Amino acid sequence: MSAPQHRRDDPDANQPAALPPYVRIRRDVRRGIDEGAYPLGSAIPSESELSQGYGVSRLTVRRALDGLAEDGSVLRVQGRGTFVTRAAPSCEEGPLGFRESMRLEHREASVRILHRVVREAGPYYASLFGIEQDDALYNVRRLNSVGGVPASIEDVWIPCPLLPGIEDVDVSLFSLYEAYALRGHRVTKALEYLEVVSLTARDAQILRLDAGEPALLLDCLSYDAEGRVLEHATSVSDGATGVYSSYV
Repeated sequence: MSAPQHRRDDPDANQPAALPPYVRIRRDVRRGIDEGAYPLGSAIPSESELSQGYGVSRLTVRRALDGLAEDGSVLRVQGRGTFVTRAAPSCEEGPLGFRESMRLEHREASVRILHRVVREAGPYYASLFGIEQDDALYNVRRLNSVGGVPASIEDVWIPCPLLPGIEDVDVSLFSLYEAYALRGHRVTKALEYLEVVSLTARDAQILRLDAGEPALLLDCLSYDAEGRVLEHATSVSDGATGVYSSYV
């Protein structure tokens, strides 16, 4: 992936001394994000590529990327690169994702993918999402943790025809709600049903609990502004804590 290019109509492009190098790099990368050159979830050029492209030290590049990370434009993942993200939405914009909600509470959240697959929708999900039975359905199962402690196991089913390319989003790093919004479908409401169940042996092992212990099962349908169902999610969490996760 090549480094961002200076535009000919940019007055700063021919005046390299007009702005500090780290400011120019930050500006050019942000412009690439705004103009769609780096879509949500994609990796931007590496520190080495940016360093060579701008003829500056990696320390200067790091300073530019740190600024983008601070304002929520990118997420830096050690050993993997720097990925395009967005600042957390405000509560007025609709339901929040798991990470956004934990961030507002100043709690450290992490997500680990347990399983994911694309399969045919079948009769139930075809009816629920308004798609054909042989259309693609994306199912992802993941573990949500808070402060390094397993909090909930979540299964999400998403209609690929309504949200093309959704299966390519790294949901261990990025919010599905943001990915939906990028594809023109912002989640505006969620209907939830909560019940108490007994933990299965498989889920208990993942949550570091005992099989048969009480657990909270949350069944959730998320809708866009036009009333279309964008996802069906279920979440299982420790019933003894009285805490459950309904986030994406």
